Amino acid sequence: MTNGTALREEMDIYLEAMSVGDHTRLRFASNFRLTENGRTLSIDEGLWRCKPRFSGIQSFADALTGQIVCAGVAYVAGQPRPFAQRLRIFKGELAEAEAILSTDPKGHFAEVEQLLKPDILYQAIVPPNRRVDREGLREAANRYWEGLEQSDGLIPRFNYRCDKYDNGAKTTNTLRTLLSPDGKVHTCASALNDTRAARPKARERRFPVLDVELGLAASFVVVDFHPIPAHPRPDAGAMYMLGLFKVVDGEIRIIDEIREFLPLGRSVGWDEPSYSSGNVAHG
Repeated sequence: MTNGTALREEMDIYLEAMSVGDHTRLRFASNFRLTENGRTLSIDEGLWRCKPRFSGIQSFADALTGQIVCAGVAYVAGQPRPFAQRLRIFKGELAEAEAILSTDPKGHFAEVEQLLKPDILYQAIVPPNRRVDREGLREAANRYWEGLEQSDGLIPRFNYRCDKYDNGAKTTNTLRTLLSPDGKVHTCASALNDTRAARPKARERRFPVLDVELGLAASFVVVDFHPIPAHPRPDAGAMYMLGLFKVVDGEIRIIDEIREFLPLGRSVGWDEPSYSSGNVAHG
């Protein structure tokens, strides 16, 4: 089984190859699949054609699933954009590559420059007596998505220090959101409560990385936000996200989301595979 360090190195190699548009160093599985913002592409399209520069990258790996995710900034045509990438390594070959490249780098709910210096809290090792197991990590992230779908901030367990960041922007416990379309100062719980009018549907939930030592759950989701006639907003649609959750004492300590809007109801076409003993990564 490939260990976490080796998997993170695979991400480094992948991003370096993408930045120069040369994929000859990579070993592809026969059924390799690549998507960008939910669209299936060939290896010479999208970011691979753009040859982006990357900065502020944090990577997290899961030896059991053979998957790696990262979040940070991709410079495309010299412009910084929020970026997330997932890779899956199977039997030493690259089987899957999934990217989110946001078109929203700056605004009420985006501040891409803040992603250039990612929070070191995500890399902090959780003391053994304050950890939860893999299922506990998955449950913590899933309860957040369920709270979003049910518009109920009491479903997740939030630490009292918890804050949320969207495309780098701090969106809870800040006056920033007072000037946003929400017109409120939100906590993590109240931000979920206030989504009821949009009838959110959190679908296609996946949990590719669960790191017990770091207390880290990385989860992909697509959330439908329906238009609200009485309060028109520009963000109605399907929000395609990578969520990073730091979990300590079974509570969510911090959340970062990298997200892009897609047409309402759009599927990104990825399913979470079953990780039996015959379906793990091998070095």
